[in-house]
Amino acid sequence: MNKLILPVAIFVSVMLTGKISEHFGVEGSWKIGLLCLVAAAVQIAVTRYQRTQRQKSQS
Repeated sequence: MNKLILPVAIFVSVMLTGKISEHFGVEGSWKIGLLCLVAAAVQIAVTRYQRTQRQKSQS
């Protein structure tokens, strides 16, 4: 189950960002850049969260 959190979080956040960027009329490379930025930020956030949870359980 824990291995599915990251892909699901990235998928959901990128889909939401895509819908929001369509609403505001963002086009082309700006939209792709924004989606990549969101995916990277979500990956960093989820990885850090999982790492802290793992460290708490080991202590």
